Amino acid sequence: MNTKLETIQFHNQQLIVLNHENKPYIAMKPVCENIGLDWHAQRQRIHRHHVLSKGEVMITLPSKSGNQEYLCLPISMLNGWLFGIDTNRVKPEIRQKLEQYQLECFDVLYNHFMPKVAQQYPNTISVEQQQAIKQAVNERSFRTGEHHQAIYSKFYEQFKVPRYQDLPASKFDEAIQWLGGVHTRNGLSDEDWYDLAWLYKVADRMRSQIELIEPALRAIDSSFVSAFHSMAIEYKLNLHSAKLIIERETAHIKVKNIIDKWNRVLPVIRHH
Repeated sequence: MNTKLETIQFHNQQLIVLNHENKPYIAMKPVCENIGLDWHAQRQRIHRHHVLSKGEVMITLPSKSGNQEYLCLPISMLNGWLFGIDTNRVKPEIRQKLEQYQLECFDVLYNHFMPKVAQQYPNTISVEQQQAIKQAVNERSFRTGEHHQAIYSKFYEQFKVPRYQDLPASKFDEAIQWLGGVHTRNGLSDEDWYDLAWLYKVADRMRSQIELIEPALRAIDSSFVSAFHSMAIEYKLNLHSAKLIIERETAHIKVKNIIDKWNRVLPVIRHH
């Protein structure tokens, strides 16, 4: 039986990896202790699990204090075990560390044991996460006035990547937080926002007509002068607030060089 022990550093802690019969296994007790999980409970959970129990092996290694026995799982099963733990059901003081393991631990082991494969097939953010990064960049640009390219340059320097598409999946939440977050749109689709943008355009045109009519009403001493004057002022303030919201929520939409419906409203919304 050919067994070789390795230790891998992970957030100032050690993961014990055993190359057993040419296959990498991870000792589970140290992982549980590093996170703060109850080892006895997790050992029973592994025994009960119909898949994990088939992968577990007991490996004995000599040490200064005598032989030590490790319950180990194949590294390929580690994420299955980790993500089977509900972070909402653990002690609050270990929740953050557990989530950190869930996000990053497999990346560390994957890159350590399969560097060539990891280089060719990196565990990077998904297409949906790429879209979220782009939206967060757009919203940061809108909030701060920074140019998009300046934000991306800082992003690449901060996360040591040549492109945002190369961001490790484990760094996604940190990247979104660094960018300032993505504003929730309360379930409204782009089609909904188009309708609201069009409504803004119509309302703003009506407001401008009210401003044009008011002097004529004043000239004839109309009883509607006061009402039109109030509408001109009030509508302008309310429409300005609406414009800021619509502009923020449609920041991710690019005006194309071809004729499409957004070309009919975005120039009005984004005109300062």
